[in-house]
Amino acid sequence: MVSATKVEDEYSFLSKSTHLDQSEGVKTHLYHLGAEHGNDDLKSTACPEQGPSLLDTILLSQWDNFAWKGHLDYDVTACQLKVIEGGINFVGQLNNKWNSFSLKEYNKIFESFRCLKANSMKSYEGLLLCVAQGENDRPEVAPSASPPKDGLLLIANAYPIEYGHIFLFPAAINQLSCYWDKRMFGLAAKIASEVNNAAFRVFFDSGTHVVSDHMFFQACYFANPLPVESASTVVVYEYGGNDRSDIIVSETVGYPLKALVFTSNNLKALVNVVCEICFSLHDNTTAYSLLISNNGTKVFLFPQVKNLVTGCSLSTWECGGYFIYRTKFEFDNASETEISKRMASVSLQDSAFEDLKHLCCAIAHDLVK
Repeated sequence: MVSATKVEDEYSFLSKSTHLDQSEGVKTHLYHLGAEHGNDDLKSTACPEQGPSLLDTILLSQWDNFAWKGHLDYDVTACQLKVIEGGINFVGQLNNKWNSFSLKEYNKIFESFRCLKANSMKSYEGLLLCVAQGENDRPEVAPSASPPKDGLLLIANAYPIEYGHIFLFPAAINQLSCYWDKRMFGLAAKIASEVNNAAFRVFFDSGTHVVSDHMFFQACYFANPLPVESASTVVVYEYGGNDRSDIIVSETVGYPLKALVFTSNNLKALVNVVCEICFSLHDNTTAYSLLISNNGTKVFLFPQVKNLVTGCSLSTWECGGYFIYRTKFEFDNASETEISKRMASVSLQDSAFEDLKHLCCAIAHDLVK
């Protein structure tokens, strides 16, 4: 458990009787983010030299407790890892127990929120906590509270691809748009900032259809930078006319999957630009994945076309260069050439990517100038 005495000067702890707009029957830890008061800069309440942030501590404590109770299907930290030979340094993990369709097992949990069934999740161990925007200057924590409808539920994944693997699912899924909710994306970026841990990454895959009618995110901790994060980039758009509206759009160079990178310390600018681009991609039926990294200040966009042979697109961690192999033979024989071909098969054609770059630059210019 997290000791309140260590953080009492920095955080408030809500009374259990605090009134909330509730999802009936659900009780969990509730973390209210501090109010911004018009300051859109992404700044965590904790500095790296001061140790882990409170949200990071609570999240990992809850996840470790979930694992200690035996709810994980396997110990992901015991899985064999290797850096695949080559210049890109792709990462391979041998994991014969990983279940790529684990979301199906969570459908009943999400459905309980859709129907607002009383007490339907009171005893569900996988629900670690809920994070929502607060109104006070400092973050507030309630040990047992009902999630507000504008919060994100952090749910442990029993089939993790890495340490701390969770789902981030809107608390009121029956009230959100079927495809995209700008508030939830903004909240996910704030969570990445508040966790304030360079190892923490947040993912979104538009092509995931296991829970097809509502958006959700995933997140986990990677000890080292993903290969795409180490790839060279070249700036295609930069706006610096206002210190509070700076945003940089870059493209990766020498990486087999074409990607764009959006960088800004301004939360509002970053969220507005990325969301507008996502709406455009959706209107054009273009699949894509998002990777939020660098404490919420950087978003990688991976536009994709479906592989004509497999009919599949890559997950965000695969876009980032992290691959899971179910058999020892596949793991031992993984090569940079094979992975690069797989990425190239879903990468946009040059002309389509150029059009997307022009669109992104135009959107960024219109929204942040």
